[in-house]
Amino acid sequence: MPNDPERSLLVGVTGGVGSGKSTVCECFEQLGRTVLRADRIAREVTDNNPSVKAAIAENFGAEVIRADGSLDRKALAAKAFTDPQAIAALNAIVHPPVFEAMDRMLENLPADKKRPYVLIEAALIYETHMDRWLDRVIVVDAPEDVRIQRVMDRDGCSKDDVLRRMAVQLPTNVKVKQADFVVVNSNNTADLTARISLIDKLLLALPAGE
Repeated sequence: MPNDPERSLLVGVTGGVGSGKSTVCECFEQLGRTVLRADRIAREVTDNNPSVKAAIAENFGAEVIRADGSLDRKALAAKAFTDPQAIAALNAIVHPPVFEAMDRMLENLPADKKRPYVLIEAALIYETHMDRWLDRVIVVDAPEDVRIQRVMDRDGCSKDDVLRRMAVQLPTNVKVKQADFVVVNSNNTADLTARISLIDKLLLALPAGE
């Protein structure tokens, strides 16, 4: 992970399923800030890294790989995302190459894209101890009913499916206690924009590593 004392400030953005992390990151992007999305990097890794796909098939069954060689994400989610041990096994396969890819992306960013800070959007910042190499962490939260409806609308799943996914995640209140900043994303666009603008101003005043 990054250890260059001259690097830019690194800021994590995390939160439970349906909290609205991506919406928050889009607000930062509108301010001209660079965002690296761990979930997108993970998708690229699982799509394009044969050894990762082989390890997933070995641990979760050949049926999670389609005939064309692509990963059946719904089949994998049904097996992995309701069992803490299965989630841990999947993370152990996927996270090392994701972190390596993220390092490369950070190293290759143009200088103007690294300043004044870079945001890392990741669902499992605290679970994977990524917070140890981040300068600040923003936790995104929302009322539970809002989160449930968002995921149901987005993924076409049932309320019970969402509740099962929530049950195996680190509780949001635990994340909030460890956060440097908390953003409540309850569908109030004006409040969200104002909060992001304030956090941006505070981050601009912080040197990297402080």
